[in-house]
Amino acid sequence: MRSPVCRVGLIALLILLIPGAALAYLSDVAGHWSAVWLSALEARGIIAGDRAGRFYPDDPLTRAELARIAVTGLGYGTEALALQGVPSRFTDVAPDDPLAGYVELLWELGLTEGYPDGRFRPEAPLTRVELAAMLVRAAGLEQRAAVLRSARLSYRDAGEIPAWAVGAVAAAAEAGLMSGDGDGYYRPWALVTRAEGAAAVAKWLDQYGLLFDLEGTLVAFDPREGEGTVRTPMGEEHSISLAVDAAILRGGERVLPPALQVADQVSLILNDAGQVRFVEAWYADLLAEGLEPAGGNGVWATLGTGQRRRLWVQPGALVFVNGRPATLAEALGQGPTYMALDVKTEEVRYLDAVRTPFGGRVAVVEDDRIWLEDGDGFLRYDLASDAILVDAGRRVEFYEIAEGDQVAFALDGDGRITYLEIVR
Repeated sequence: MRSPVCRVGLIALLILLIPGAALAYLSDVAGHWSAVWLSALEARGIIAGDRAGRFYPDDPLTRAELARIAVTGLGYGTEALALQGVPSRFTDVAPDDPLAGYVELLWELGLTEGYPDGRFRPEAPLTRVELAAMLVRAAGLEQRAAVLRSARLSYRDAGEIPAWAVGAVAAAAEAGLMSGDGDGYYRPWALVTRAEGAAAVAKWLDQYGLLFDLEGTLVAFDPREGEGTVRTPMGEEHSISLAVDAAILRGGERVLPPALQVADQVSLILNDAGQVRFVEAWYADLLAEGLEPAGGNGVWATLGTGQRRRLWVQPGALVFVNGRPATLAEALGQGPTYMALDVKTEEVRYLDAVRTPFGGRVAVVEDDRIWLEDGDGFLRYDLASDAILVDAGRRVEFYEIAEGDQVAFALDGDGRITYLEIVR
């Protein structure tokens, strides 16, 4: 009989994932499509390479190996080891099998049923439909799978998916846990590789917020000291410090600390001392020609093609207008608007808008003021002491403004120029 650790209560019972020893850096995953997921799992102590640091990502994954990854990922590695040597409920899992405890606990957690004949087939390679079924149980998506059991799947080989797996395949795809290949095939009976199985478990853990300790926007970073500040989507700021053995990936490639940039989106794993053990950094941006309100934290962004796209702005998003902190309401209007997006949700996490409602041709430059042509006369504008001056995207000094330059600018409440851009 199953212990009270049921799927309904899994989320409340999940404990912190236990980091392992110093990272060994899997030697054969560099450049592999799964590098980010595998490196994160390694940082969590969920997977490891052999003595040479190899993981063999493209080898088939056995059912017992998946049990170890899933159980360890959920934080039950210690409990699994305690079950080693205990007679298994499965007829083909020997008590002295090094993975026996993981297989037993996988059953206790309700993530596997085994086969009707009482076997588990621990050394058998896992198929994609079997993995989909396990992920659906692990994610608590059985009811959704039941609703989708008659779904019409769009895969080119949908006819090869067994009827009992249709709901699980559809639910796993809907939840972003598994999908078909780039050619439109699902390959239901294909063997799951070690990388595919591990990455699927990592995505599942990530969806429950169990893979990373801190996520947000890097708002400050000193690569020499390895210290910085991360701002969460809700606006909370946390100081961070890199561990000496930190693994850093940016855009899926292994990099050194200087490659991290302010405004990068980062996902972090910490060690026992609270230092950053693993960094995953990404950057996705969007340039719009203006913003209109769309209710709440929503905006309509007008793109260069004329298309309008609705976006949601994170509550803790960094918003700037003309290089200065501003509210979202102040950023509305027409003009170049640069946005950094969350790669997972596509929400806006950083917004920098240029709003220059005034402009003209410079007639005279003197001291800290300019005179603009105005028909037969001139208009005088003083510069604010902290005015931002820009030419071709770079900050410039006042003396670089020349007579005859076409400029666009914004004014403060006292009529002084706070932002000026030379228009080429």
